Amino acid sequence: MSEGEGRYRQFVEASTDCMKELDRDGVIRFVAGMGCLALAPEGGDRLIGMPWLALWPDEARDMVARVLERAAAGERVDFVSPRRTSLGAMRWWEVTVAPVVAADALDHFIVISRDVTERVELQVALESINELLQARLNESVARSANASTRYGTLLERLEDEHGARREAERRVDGLAGQLDMANRALALAEAATHQAQKQHAIGQLVSGIAHDFNNMLQTVIVSLSGLQEAADELTPHQRRMLNYAVEGTRHATALTRRLLAFARSQPERAEPMDLGEVVANFVDFARHAMSGRVGIEVFRQPGDLPVWVDRHHLEQALMNVCLNARDAMEGHGEIVIEVGERPMGGVRESVRTGQVFVSVADNGGGMPEEVRDRLFEPYFTTKEGGSGLGLAQVYGMVAQAGGGVEIESESGVGTKVRLVFPRYAGPLD
Repeated sequence: MSEGEGRYRQFVEASTDCMKELDRDGVIRFVAGMGCLALAPEGGDRLIGMPWLALWPDEARDMVARVLERAAAGERVDFVSPRRTSLGAMRWWEVTVAPVVAADALDHFIVISRDVTERVELQVALESINELLQARLNESVARSANASTRYGTLLERLEDEHGARREAERRVDGLAGQLDMANRALALAEAATHQAQKQHAIGQLVSGIAHDFNNMLQTVIVSLSGLQEAADELTPHQRRMLNYAVEGTRHATALTRRLLAFARSQPERAEPMDLGEVVANFVDFARHAMSGRVGIEVFRQPGDLPVWVDRHHLEQALMNVCLNARDAMEGHGEIVIEVGERPMGGVRESVRTGQVFVSVADNGGGMPEEVRDRLFEPYFTTKEGGSGLGLAQVYGMVAQAGGGVEIESESGVGTKVRLVFPRYAGPLD
């Protein structure tokens, strides 16, 4: 494969779209792109050899078959249709089917599918708002017209015309208020569209950086593996430093997965595990990462604390919270981590089997109320040069696991961040 072909293939595989090549009979013979993970999380190669028509629900197959017939006749066809992912979630797809002709005959089809669910949902919401506002506006105009006629008759018969005039003015003011509300709704919709475009661009950038970082990380991992094979020749101090480096690469690999998940390029890998053991293994590495001026003390309730989470996502969330605690204490102080269980109730009413939590407390300066209220907003930060995505990702990770985040903070006293998860009822093995 030439350098140009290799680079082109990297671009195709990094795309958020799902790209497929069909033979003349509509059978898939090549797939690429991150968008294919929605159809086959275990890998797009599973789709090769399947009829493309079989991927669509029964009610859409006649329409898709007609699309293939039109494309076979030389026409490029675009359409939008809903289809469920492999996990059962209903998503909207914008699909382009283009024929490829060789020697004046159809050779194969190129199919590009793009997830446009957010755009469709936004359009539906805007149409609903417009319909509601139009109905209210029509009702108000009709009432105003009826009122004008009624008050005109009264003005001819009665001398007290001022009350009717004031009522008509109030109704006109009401119409102006509704028009103002419509303008504000339109502004909010435009802002939401801009934010969605911004999120998509950030996802593309993060995905590319994560892939490049992962390639460089492989060189470090291979080098450390070679040192581990000769560990007997190292001093105890060197072996300890080597273990720290290996643990650091493990967390760097987890960070890469987290970045790819943020960019929708990496699926979640949840599994049952003991929260206490995860925290105990994490703290050894965190102590080294916090530097010598920040101490970490752990209190753990006895017994198993089973949860169903993605280990790497959980470790990254804990690291984000610990780094925020370190910054709040200006690089020196004591972080207290507590792991335990509490009875039902609390964060989520839907949790019926008790709750397991891990809390991180610092003795920094705390937060005022206006900061606490916006703590988990994306892009909100009080740090110079901060991205405002760390705690937003923490909140998203815990919410995805069915839990919640609690904040206890007071200016001048300190902050405690508590991650609460539903207790996993199954076996840990």
